[in-house]
Amino acid sequence: MSKILIIEDELLTANAVKEALELNGMEAEIAENGMKGLGLLKGNDYDLVLLDLKMPKLSGEDVLREIRKIRPYVFVIIYTNFSEFADIKALANIGIDGYVNKGADADLMELINVIKEKLEPFSLEDMHDILREANIREGE
Repeated sequence: MSKILIIEDELLTANAVKEALELNGMEAEIAENGMKGLGLLKGNDYDLVLLDLKMPKLSGEDVLREIRKIRPYVFVIIYTNFSEFADIKALANIGIDGYVNKGADADLMELINVIKEKLEPFSLEDMHDILREANIREGE
């Protein structure tokens, strides 16, 4: 089961995302600010971090920089209302694996699908095809 850390100061949003993830077979934990998120990240293994940018105490960008020091290979998806292209480009240079807008037009299922694509890059059918192809080549 995939384990997701949600670093989000808006608890209504965080709880809705957590519930949607759990309904889709994933385990999720919430940290309501960056400091708590980093503390959880240091003591636990997560497959993916869902990170808001605008939070009190520690910005999402600062949290991202620390995440990359603590867990350089964990997937990080930015989930925020903030969408200045230059800022997103700067975050990409630090190391994000995706961006989903949580604004008024946000689609929770889009977020779930982006997370699933990161955590399960191959469908069961894709894996069978890859194994079948490998067996064919091995037998040649």
